[in-house]
Amino acid sequence: MSKLVDIKGYWNEFYIKDYMNKSCENDFNDNDMWEGKLLLEDDGWFEGIVVDPFSSYIENRFVFGIYFPDKVFKLYKFTPMSISNPFVFHAKKDCEGYNGMFEIIGSLGSLPYGRCRILTSHIDVKNNPVEQMAIEEDKRKLQEKIQAYKDNIMDDVGREFYENAIAQRSSLCKIILANYEGREFTTEEMQQIMEECQPVNERIMKATEEEAKRLVKEMPENLFEDDDDELPFK
Repeated sequence: MSKLVDIKGYWNEFYIKDYMNKSCENDFNDNDMWEGKLLLEDDGWFEGIVVDPFSSYIENRFVFGIYFPDKVFKLYKFTPMSISNPFVFHAKKDCEGYNGMFEIIGSLGSLPYGRCRILTSHIDVKNNPVEQMAIEEDKRKLQEKIQAYKDNIMDDVGREFYENAIAQRSSLCKIILANYEGREFTTEEMQQIMEECQPVNERIMKATEEEAKRLVKEMPENLFEDDDDELPFK
């Protein structure tokens, strides 16, 4: 049975030079923040809806990924590509919540973009039938919002990414948890993961290759030609 989770995420953009020098700080603030709710499944998979209260784009954002309470988060955050590139947040539990880094996802992969902190609140009302009914209603409404995003807002890029992730759901959950625990897979587990992930990886590699070819074709023909008239010296 899915669990309802309140979530709030903070982010702090940094420059590449700061990242390389490891000099960026966790100076989070309430303006750079998103919040919402998740439906967390027993295997660690979740889906949810969040909003960015201080953004000019006021519509819902779709989040999904893997979450093991008190351990680790991997969260994908999507809007239509006409609004923003998607992001992926990686965070581990510490005394302040879940702290880590997030990346921006482009057509050729992801790049470090900043630091993040994720806070969660789990609602447990098992011994109160009235409150439990209210929680079930909240879960139903959230599921409707998630489905409405998929039906009416999700674009082709988001749909392809989401469907690729769903196709690897079992393996992704196992890999995230095993990496957190520092545990190695058995030969049988590795075989199962390869069988699930290989078709998706092949599709992604093909799409990446096609995108790279498209970008090369769009490059100006004289991009790498020397022009002596524009040299800063003679």
